[in-house]
Amino acid sequence: MCSYKSWFYDDNGYVIQCQSCKHFQVGFASIMLTLDEANFQTFVRVVFATKAEHVPVAMPCLKCIVLPTPSSCVNVLLTQPEFQQLYLMIEEVDTEIKVAQLLHLFKPENLQ
Repeated sequence: MCSYKSWFYDDNGYVIQCQSCKHFQVGFASIMLTLDEANFQTFVRVVFATKAEHVPVAMPCLKCIVLPTPSSCVNVLLTQPEFQQLYLMIEEVDTEIKVAQLLHLFKPENLQ
């Protein structure tokens, strides 16, 4: 049975991770992705790269931002405001995960 760690939750979405299988579930708008650790990290990199490369368009409510997923048949299609919300969510989760990894390194049982 799955036991989840909540990395992020607000009115727009959430990111949780199963403590046993380590899969992530990303819920945002009408999208829910279930990703293993490697694919989640790839998704994080895709979101960050898209943010760095995206040129704003004149119509911000136009669904013009396409994010690939591990399934070649499925992409995430977002408006600029939706993408900004997703980006902030993913950025916060990525920071939280990195902090948790660093703290884990300094646990007494890991210092020996």
